[in-house]
Amino acid sequence: MQSDTSALQVVVVGGGSVGLLYAARLALAGQFVTVVTRSSLQANQLTEQGLWLHSLDGQKNRVNVQAQPIADGLPEGNLYLLTVKQPDLPSLLPVLAEIPPYARVIALQNGMGHQELLASVLEDAQCYFAIHTEGARRHSATEVEHTGTGTLRVGPWQEKADRDALIDAFVTWAVEAGITALYEKAIEPHAWRKLLANALINPLTALFEIPNGALLDSSYTQGLMRDLFAEAVEVAAFAGQKIGDSEWQEIVAICRNTSRNLSSMLQDVKRQKPTEVQAINGYLVKRGKEAGIPTPLHETLLRVILLKSSMGIGKEGRRQ
Repeated sequence: MQSDTSALQVVVVGGGSVGLLYAARLALAGQFVTVVTRSSLQANQLTEQGLWLHSLDGQKNRVNVQAQPIADGLPEGNLYLLTVKQPDLPSLLPVLAEIPPYARVIALQNGMGHQELLASVLEDAQCYFAIHTEGARRHSATEVEHTGTGTLRVGPWQEKADRDALIDAFVTWAVEAGITALYEKAIEPHAWRKLLANALINPLTALFEIPNGALLDSSYTQGLMRDLFAEAVEVAAFAGQKIGDSEWQEIVAICRNTSRNLSSMLQDVKRQKPTEVQAINGYLVKRGKEAGIPTPLHETLLRVILLKSSMGIGKEGRRQ
């Protein structure tokens, strides 16, 4: 069986804020979308109640999506958007190994490490990656708010000879859905830049429990961000990535454009769930040690966020 690139069958794997945001926006543009959730309860709610999107212009729209729990496996599709967080990705590898060879996977994880994981079960031709700077907040199992504009960059990890027709079709669809989407020759350089943004914004907002934009309100937090940036730049240089002042300005712009957004790490801490700090700051610390580059600030943030999240994980269960 061959994939028909004119008829995308999009499967969004993950019912969190990012998954619901892209599912809703693509469905509003007329794309057929199936959402795969962790729980059967959320899948039933999405199927019966629909998915509600709060747009940036204040409108609230209901879209119909199909949904099913991951326990039922992955439905048939030719494009799978992986929107689960890094800690949840390993458990998906067995079902991802079963998707047909003509299907493509676009991974939207924060941090680093997912490229190696996916390469263990998928062919190189199937694997694509995305970096996005959209702001999203999940209000309930069936309701998501678009809280900030951004760009969706999609492409292979490293440059390939040919441009993939299915990924090209998806990018076209995304643009028609009102998403600023770009097909990139290689995602790795953009992944490093997103890693640095996540490493500065996410742990600090989680530590101080503030929205993204509040980081710019104080000279103290701005100074801390600058020092974290300087550490990360040295590690990135060791990995062959040239990071300069334009990347710093981009991080500041992300804070401004998503000023009302609560970072995913802050949302995880508030919900007493594991965070992606190991794949973000932990990755920088690991690469720094390999290069002999000290990263004391990132290591401190890593330990603090791990402690803060571990103090809450399982607390609700112990109360019952």
